[in-house]
Amino acid sequence: MSATPAGLAAYQRVVEAIKAQIRAGQLKPGDQLPGNRRVAEEYDVSLGTAQKALRVLQDEGWLIATPAVGVFVNDPQDREPDTMSGITRQLDELQATVADLSRRLDRLEGSDRP
Repeated sequence: MSATPAGLAAYQRVVEAIKAQIRAGQLKPGDQLPGNRRVAEEYDVSLGTAQKALRVLQDEGWLIATPAVGVFVNDPQDREPDTMSGITRQLDELQATVADLSRRLDRLEGSDRP
């Protein structure tokens, strides 16, 4: 496993490690990634965490999955349009977090009233 930024969730560390391998040319467009179990072992994470990381990389366009064949590194030229879906997903998550925090703040402010 390569060095990745600390403070990230386990799946994010896997995502960043695989992106770093792609950027460094260790993984090239068309290269097949090992199966989910092997990815989990390689990065010392649970199977679910490995699957989530690979899903995120697919959503962001870094990887492309071919059912019953495998997961492959996507060509960088094909990556750009899919980046928007990753950004959209992150915005949706942020909006949900802001709404939750707003509801909590409203409850706190309501409990301060006489």
